[in-house]
Amino acid sequence: MPSSSGVAIRGVSKESLEAMLAHLGEGSIDAAARFDALARYEELPVRSAVRGSRGWKHDLAKLDLSKVTPFSTHLDAELDLESLSPAARRAGVTIERFSRARERHRAAFDRAFGTALDTRDDKFASLALAFQNHGTFIDVPAGTAIDEPIVIGYEARGEALFPYTLVSVGAGASITIVERLASIAADAFVCAATEIVLAEGARLAYAVDQRASSAARVIATRRALLANGAHLSIGFAELGARHTVSRFRSVEAAPGARTEVVAVFFSDGDQHVDVETETVHAAGNTSSETIVRSAGTDRGQGRYVGNIKILADAHGAEASLRDDALLLSEGAHIDSVPALEIAANDVKAFHGATVGAISDEEIFYAESRGIERSEAERMIALGFFEPAVSRFPTESLRDEIRSVLENKIVPQAVEAKV
Repeated sequence: MPSSSGVAIRGVSKESLEAMLAHLGEGSIDAAARFDALARYEELPVRSAVRGSRGWKHDLAKLDLSKVTPFSTHLDAELDLESLSPAARRAGVTIERFSRARERHRAAFDRAFGTALDTRDDKFASLALAFQNHGTFIDVPAGTAIDEPIVIGYEARGEALFPYTLVSVGAGASITIVERLASIAADAFVCAATEIVLAEGARLAYAVDQRASSAARVIATRRALLANGAHLSIGFAELGARHTVSRFRSVEAAPGARTEVVAVFFSDGDQHVDVETETVHAAGNTSSETIVRSAGTDRGQGRYVGNIKILADAHGAEASLRDDALLLSEGAHIDSVPALEIAANDVKAFHGATVGAISDEEIFYAESRGIERSEAERMIALGFFEPAVSRFPTESLRDEIRSVLENKIVPQAVEAKV
């Protein structure tokens, strides 16, 4: 129902939150929790970040949201839950709009919500919680195995979208989920939160396919909590938006947990992509692997910060992180910041990073076999991404990612040829 005033208030403020609640209702997050989250957003500083030798185009400390309207009357139009994975529904998997999840599935919702994602330590996670106006709740019963992926799509049709995705996978269950994020509104602001909770022995393959419009701004916070023997394979294809901030943390809370992270991003034009991943080994005999491939061209900027944290009781943990970046023009810039924090003995941990251009030797080798330079650059760049792309779930998604990457590469190849 419309608010009593009938007027949507711009900006992220107490007044705009009150107007949104009057318009949309509380949903699955009560008003008190929302106002508390808004207070945290206003109080928390922008988390400091390691910067490279060049200044960023976008400073989150100067982010102006005064013209953003936090709600729309068309939020449900882009999420047709009834068509999502009939096989999963037959198996008892709950797929519900976030706004109705607590009302319809209270026990399952309350068991998972707030378990993996604590917004008290993150400014924009707090903002996403306060103004949550869209989202999905997925609950997979113990022992359920679904081969068909569940594909959820969020599409920003207005000025702002605040989707919250909550995924709970029961003991011994197995499922694949693909989250697609796009925007119709050219300059949309998207502030998203994703919470993943895996019970003992659960297996989840989760992929993020972000292709928002070239003027959009996307800030996403995603957290996962893994129980004994749980296995999370998560992939991030951050290929859209003018400015992207993607932050992920996995906490392996019990022995046998394993996290596999793969990330792909390509900054072209004036794009700025900022990706952070962290795997926390909180228990012994846990493992993780992180693979990141990125590229920059035109005046694109990017940064990857990857951290492996092994806590004092995590003896026997094994972790690796590999980050490689490819620069395809002189104006592009990518920073790579891998880190290890180790507080336990008897562990195996490795990290490595490279930032460079296509070598003359690679071009010469291709040209000596009759391949034109522009085509050689295209082939080499696509091949560079393949170790990461090949780890995304479903062949159709992998082909889509390859197509987007090729479209970003081809203009540069044509320019080089001219």
